[in-house]
Amino acid sequence: MLAAAATGSTLGLAGCGDLGGSDGDAAGQTDDGNDGTDGGDGSGSGEDASATVALDVQDEIQTAQEDIRTRVQEGNLSQEDARAELLDAQREIVSAAVDDLGSYAADVDGFGIDEANERAGLVLVSGPAAAVLDALEADPVSGLLSADDFPAPQDGGQPNGS
Repeated sequence: MLAAAATGSTLGLAGCGDLGGSDGDAAGQTDDGNDGTDGGDGSGSGEDASATVALDVQDEIQTAQEDIRTRVQEGNLSQEDARAELLDAQREIVSAAVDDLGSYAADVDGFGIDEANERAGLVLVSGPAAAVLDALEADPVSGLLSADDFPAPQDGGQPNGS
């Protein structure tokens, strides 16, 4: 159960190359044949891109898991309460990371959060390609994946959005 809670935050960088083109095109070339430059005006606006952002929450979730596991072993917490508490802790940790990414996005012109899948620890973002790539520098981000890799949140109380 505890390992499953952190599944979304252990994603790698697979699919990150999709930002340049989806058919294995040369880096920077978009599907419409443009090379992804900003037209020489220096604005850096370029082509819009979207990507799935993997949130860096693994360490915090692991710390919460260890705390809960210790309390269960000491008899201070039942298995059922431990599951509920772990899910609550995971939601809070991921929600805080989404909020941090939202703060970062507010400072970057044209960059925004389209959707969040808090259960998986993933956020779908869009904006100028350079801004999407620069999101790797944001504190809560551990990697970029293809926008196609974003899992649609499942129904049943899954909080969405930003």
